[in-house]
Amino acid sequence: MIILIYITYYFFTIMPIIISYRFRKYTISDYQYNKKLKWQRRIMLVLNYIVAFIEAFIAGHRKTIHNYSSDYDLLIFSSGIFMCIYIFSIGWLESPKEYLKKKKWK
Repeated sequence: MIILIYITYYFFTIMPIIISYRFRKYTISDYQYNKKLKWQRRIMLVLNYIVAFIEAFIAGHRKTIHNYSSDYDLLIFSSGIFMCIYIFSIGWLESPKEYLKKKKWK
């Protein structure tokens, strides 16, 4: 049962990071002209905030979880690491990069 908990935990915490990394390549002008992309970004932003809140909840209740079972030590440790990673993931979604014109060589 513990293995199943670890598998689902890591699946649901790593997948939003991978999907958010996909949005890193888009610029502000891409979001202005594509409503579908804008809604996908908003949905991923809400999902990332929810998962980051769950990570903070797990890290905040580490004593209760550790008292319940010491088998979840790795889960508590990785929730702290994933909280730091989600700061970058939310940053990619919150502030898309600006379009930079390439200069032509003379």
